[in-house]
Amino acid sequence: MFTRRQFLTRTTALGAAGAVCGATGAIGGATATGLLTSCTGANKEAALTPLESDIPVYIPVTGDKANDGREVRVGIIGCGSRGSGATGNLLTAADKVRIVAMADMFPDRLETLRKYIREEWQQTIPDDKIYYGFEAYQQLCQLPEVDMVLIATPSIFHAIHTQYAIQQGKHVFCEKAAGIDPVSCRTFLAAIKQAQSKGLCIQTGAQRHHQRAYVESYRRVREGMIGRITGGVVKWNQGAMTYRKRRPEWTDMEYMLRDFFSWNWLCGDHVIDQLVHNIDVFTWFSHLKPISVVGMGSQLQRRTGDIFDNFALDIVYPGGVRVNAQARQIEGCANDISETITGTRGIWTSKDMSIRDFDGNLLWQYDHEAEKSQFKQTDPYVLEHMDLINHIRSGEPMTWEAEMLVTSSLTGAMGRESAYTGAEVKWDEYIVSNQSLMPEKLHLGNIKDFDKIYVAPKMGKLAPEMN
Repeated sequence: MFTRRQFLTRTTALGAAGAVCGATGAIGGATATGLLTSCTGANKEAALTPLESDIPVYIPVTGDKANDGREVRVGIIGCGSRGSGATGNLLTAADKVRIVAMADMFPDRLETLRKYIREEWQQTIPDDKIYYGFEAYQQLCQLPEVDMVLIATPSIFHAIHTQYAIQQGKHVFCEKAAGIDPVSCRTFLAAIKQAQSKGLCIQTGAQRHHQRAYVESYRRVREGMIGRITGGVVKWNQGAMTYRKRRPEWTDMEYMLRDFFSWNWLCGDHVIDQLVHNIDVFTWFSHLKPISVVGMGSQLQRRTGDIFDNFALDIVYPGGVRVNAQARQIEGCANDISETITGTRGIWTSKDMSIRDFDGNLLWQYDHEAEKSQFKQTDPYVLEHMDLINHIRSGEPMTWEAEMLVTSSLTGAMGRESAYTGAEVKWDEYIVSNQSLMPEKLHLGNIKDFDKIYVAPKMGKLAPEMN
């Protein structure tokens, strides 16, 4: 990674080349592949000026498999659908990776993943390395044979699980989000600082950072191809989210844990669980932190849980930069999962991974066919693990993406709180607040007044009665 000064020095010439078809170059030690399809009017433009930032610019170097090296022994914390998917991604990304321990709340989920690892990857996890319950993560992290932990638990637990793993000297892959409130975000940030002091790696599940089309787009935005960033639109608008129907034998707590995407205290609402990806793209490309957020939202069509199913956020950044952020989980509506960033010289959009000027002329576009011809492995969920294993084996710490995800997660939390209340939420005030969504006590039993406590909020106040 480079500092701002090193970045400016090493990329001034590259900035000029980036506007020309077939340009190649290097930032952060990675070799550009020149995956361009079209440029228009490049020779009419003066040399581009890289955007100034004190934040390092990091471009991952990933091929089709992680570099060879020592065996990496992994413990899995959270064995549901994402834990299972991430485990398969990890084992695909690198050879000589072995799953040695597993932890989850529920035996059925763990045994399903355990069977998959045994049958598909010919790895057997012994019974004495299987752990259940709220404290199972501690037992797993205390094992001396574990080098790395993969955390795919509900988001409220990410920070404390990551922090404990780092304290035990483990490398970490943790799914997004970094946190869902100021307390968990600060805990995650403290874990990052401790990892840096120990020379450990923390990789987070923001896979767009390893999707080559996004990486090449980021390179060109940082080179100044769209000019100074002035704003953007980020969206995660989809149909209804899947949910779990409650079974009679489940307690209140088990029901929520098994359907955790529907409950605010577990997932932070989908403005964090999903929209954080899109917010994180803007955080990544712009290197900005928000000043304030004003949001709105409601629960209109959701069948379970206490979270909203629609959000609209106005996020204000320094320098007059504004982002319109939208999230929706409702059937029968127009869907759109994308990011668009506007600058003083042009517009980048993920819809077709292109940069255009304000007249619509194509300046640059990512060539997906060229990527397919050059690489066998194109799945960003695999590439993010490849990058992590490369860092572990090289002994080079990596935490920058995790730091960025803290910013994006807290931005999403600000949006949620604004939408729930109708108030403007300011970064400087929210980041130091003591809000924590974690219950005072964790247990697998029923909860008194469950149906009254866990209901969707309503922002603002009822209009006064007319005379």
